[in-house]
Amino acid sequence: MTLYFDHLVHQVQSPDNTKVFLNKRNIHTVNGGQHTMWGTYNTLSYFGLNYIEQIAIYDRNLFENAAKLPYSLHYTFKRAEEHYGFSRIALRTKNIEEEGQRLRALGFEVYGPDACSRTRPDGSVVEWKLLHFGKSEQAIDFPFLIEWAADDEDRFAQLQASGAIYPKQSITMESVQFYVKDVRATVKLWQEVLQLPEPEQHSQYMSLRFPNIRLDFYEKDAATAMALGHLSEGPFGVTLKDPDKMKETLVFPGAFYWINR
Repeated sequence: MTLYFDHLVHQVQSPDNTKVFLNKRNIHTVNGGQHTMWGTYNTLSYFGLNYIEQIAIYDRNLFENAAKLPYSLHYTFKRAEEHYGFSRIALRTKNIEEEGQRLRALGFEVYGPDACSRTRPDGSVVEWKLLHFGKSEQAIDFPFLIEWAADDEDRFAQLQASGAIYPKQSITMESVQFYVKDVRATVKLWQEVLQLPEPEQHSQYMSLRFPNIRLDFYEKDAATAMALGHLSEGPFGVTLKDPDKMKETLVFPGAFYWINR
């Protein structure tokens, strides 16, 4: 069963302010809407169907309840003492029930699939299923899995029609950078669990490839030099390719947007 990269989660103080900042720098970003079951809201930066979600809390009680679900996005954010920055990635599947069965057979704790939804600013509702999995001793949370109600072609058409995907934007999302304490062990585990091709060895990092993106894993010295200081394990950067711009780095707390790096 092939998994595809879906999105990178960026925990921010204000999605609205982040949207203004990114749009001024040619990264097309739109309002997403509210997750009324979790007490969060978001803005979204699409690069085809790959996207970055900028998310924040609007209802503390709803969020605290959502954070009780092990291995969920909200659980991870709460465990990280709500530090801002890149938090998790989501992987897209068309077989979420079967993936849940496979992961249970591997000995993981699996929660879901759970039906979810978000109300867009225009009042329309987006629906999907989520699945979270892990083990209590893991150092870094695995990606969570998502299955959208609409297929990829319909979603792309809907996102273009709504203006979320800007037809003239030529920026692509190339890779996500992770800091992990043990690159070889983490890469081997993720490669086996997520059924990915053999990893690629580079001078300062190792990579895993999905059909639509690359994940780069760095150990402490290299990651600290790139991120200008102390890091927590997990994603810390994203590489974007923009043929219409020069090299640029956008710096947020706990998150780097590297353009043409």
